[in-house]
Amino acid sequence: MKKLPLRALLPILAAVSFVILSFATSLQTHIIETQGWTPSSSSGVGWGPEPIDIGPPADVLLIVLNLPALIALFPLIPLTYWIDSETVLRSAWGFAAVGQWFLIGRYLDARRGLCRDSGRGGRVLLNKVLFGIAMVVGAPIAVMGFLSAASEHCGVWGFAMYASFAFWGSVAVIGALRWRSTSSWAREHLNSLDIS
Repeated sequence: MKKLPLRALLPILAAVSFVILSFATSLQTHIIETQGWTPSSSSGVGWGPEPIDIGPPADVLLIVLNLPALIALFPLIPLTYWIDSETVLRSAWGFAAVGQWFLIGRYLDARRGLCRDSGRGGRVLLNKVLFGIAMVVGAPIAVMGFLSAASEHCGVWGFAMYASFAFWGSVAVIGALRWRSTSSWAREHLNSLDIS
């Protein structure tokens, strides 16, 4: 029996988990607040700055698993001024999460030799822009995740959130640096200069 490639399996698992966790979000009543990182059920109003809530525990798990997909949607934030539907916004995040795990699965399949790398000739500028974005976004997220996890007193949910920031930021930086050090990058640069 032929193995199901990861570029097909991971998006399917991502879609199923996203639907299950989104459904669980509608059933959960406790909200995780960044102040203390504990579920809050009190409705009392007091003076001073209010703690920032990041949603129920299911939403925290969605952020932990699909942080790159959420970051990729940041340029579309101005559209939320016109789109006031949580269903539409969550669906966009779900599609981005499926795309995220497809790309991860395709990378892992390429490493296992199950699919070939596509030719990258003629895209030197795009590659340099993507490298710069990965470094500019990944490094601060990783540093913020490491420092927050080390310095702040947080519960399980806070540690999971900060650990995911550190993990995904480190993945972006290490992946970009490894890609930059490959021979294909130098080959593309030489091809752009018409040097063989």
